[in-house]
Amino acid sequence: MGWTVCQGTGTAVADPPAAPAPVDLWTVPTAPADSASLIVAYSFGNRIPAGVDATRVIGEPGPVNEALAAAVIAARGDRTVPVYAQTEIAEVLRTRYGLTDVVSIDPERNADGTLVYLSTDGVAAKVAELRGAAAASDTAAVVAFRDHLWRATRTTAKRGFQAFAPAGVTMPGEYDPQSGQLWTTSPVLYLPTDYAGRLALLK
Repeated sequence: MGWTVCQGTGTAVADPPAAPAPVDLWTVPTAPADSASLIVAYSFGNRIPAGVDATRVIGEPGPVNEALAAAVIAARGDRTVPVYAQTEIAEVLRTRYGLTDVVSIDPERNADGTLVYLSTDGVAAKVAELRGAAAASDTAAVVAFRDHLWRATRTTAKRGFQAFAPAGVTMPGEYDPQSGQLWTTSPVLYLPTDYAGRLALLK
């Protein structure tokens, strides 16, 4: 805080506090895709086949994760940078694109065999653990659903990476009303939770 001397009185008064910097919850940092030393891909929703116990079986990728896999391929181009992708995206990368070196980030299981939900931070933490000391110098191109991209990029950075969205790569933004994860079926259901998560990352 500064001080100003009032002319004629010689009295020093405190300057008003500076206005706080505006909070930016929308702008995603970008960089050329070919500057990335790895790609981190976050899934968004899934499809649960009829008769399947969704608490024990990982759903099928569905159209959104298929589009995310296409974004990974676009970001990678003809380079051989490592790709770390959540299960649903990794499956498409292997079966549709023949990517044999993708590292699948899979959920854990409880003692009774039920799946443990893998959060955005849980994915970033697993990738950081796998990268070890290299994470400090890694440049991570983040692939995620458009409304998830800010939080996915910021969360990846919180785990020690220099993280950005690959410039020129289109991220899917159309919700799947048939997704097996209810909160990913529409912006009305998804965005309030995502915005709360963005605010939490600013703390």
